[in-house]
Amino acid sequence: MKIAVFNAFSGLAMMVAAASLGAQQPAASESVAVEYPPVYRVELIVFSHADGRSDRIRGAGPLDFTDRSDPLLVARANAMAERQLAGLAGFLPVARVPGEIRETTPYLQSQERTLRPIPPVYSALGDLSRPIQRAMDRLLDAPEYDPVTARAWIQLAPRNRPTAAMRIHDQTVVDRVEPEDGQSLVPVPNVLPFGPLTEMPPPALDIYRLDGTLRLRRRQFLHLDLDLAWQARARGLANRMPPTEESAAVTSGTESGQGEWQLHRLQQSRIVEPGRLEYFDSSLFGVLVLIERFEQVVPEIEIPEPQPATPNTPTQQQSADPVTNSGG
Repeated sequence: MKIAVFNAFSGLAMMVAAASLGAQQPAASESVAVEYPPVYRVELIVFSHADGRSDRIRGAGPLDFTDRSDPLLVARANAMAERQLAGLAGFLPVARVPGEIRETTPYLQSQERTLRPIPPVYSALGDLSRPIQRAMDRLLDAPEYDPVTARAWIQLAPRNRPTAAMRIHDQTVVDRVEPEDGQSLVPVPNVLPFGPLTEMPPPALDIYRLDGTLRLRRRQFLHLDLDLAWQARARGLANRMPPTEESAAVTSGTESGQGEWQLHRLQQSRIVEPGRLEYFDSSLFGVLVLIERFEQVVPEIEIPEPQPATPNTPTQQQSADPVTNSGG
């Protein structure tokens, strides 16, 4: 069982912009305007209510979101690719060092800040913006809330085109799914089209206590689809009743609660506005989402035109021409 780890590298910003974000150098004619699709930075915090009461339902098993794109795994693949490219740059003069910024490096521009080079799309970012960080600080100081996870990434959302549902989860593993042959560790077949760089056997696919997806899509307005589940094994009914000799044979197979789960689910979809802190709520946990819109900028490098020679002044080439000076 092997997988292809796709190569998305922030250092080679020109290639990332060209393939991941559709960046193309402007045409030679100044009359041709190049338009780039908007890029969105998505950030969210999931927090639980300290006194929240779950409207959970019983289920035969946990909800499985392992086939969705996980920004954490994409970031892991990016880091692996950058290490390999850095090694190649050591002995290949044509290889660029990841993270190198040049005057032609594209960048993302919003009203408040600039991102240069362009971060890899759909990859978990290592930092939070100031508004989300302030919200996190307030949640940490409030005894009635308990932050569970936070995530940030960059993505496209073309108008009237399907987009990837990004996986959101905490770090508490409640179950595992054994991978099938050919199942990808980074399930983003059309996001990072550079690979494969390396192949490795996939680990077991984890199912988390908090697990689900966030999808950003754009029609006339920007929409956000949220599907999160809080799930845990439920203790079997036999564990809450005194065992008897007659029921011992029946309950022995359910003492561990196998096949019985308690699921609390938050499913909401609505129009969102970039730059505004959006709040999604349930009886057990809440979600804060901030979306920031960026425009892509590809610098244009102007090449100076050569200065024409003065007609009355002979050029250096004419005065030094051996054929002209020899007379024949």
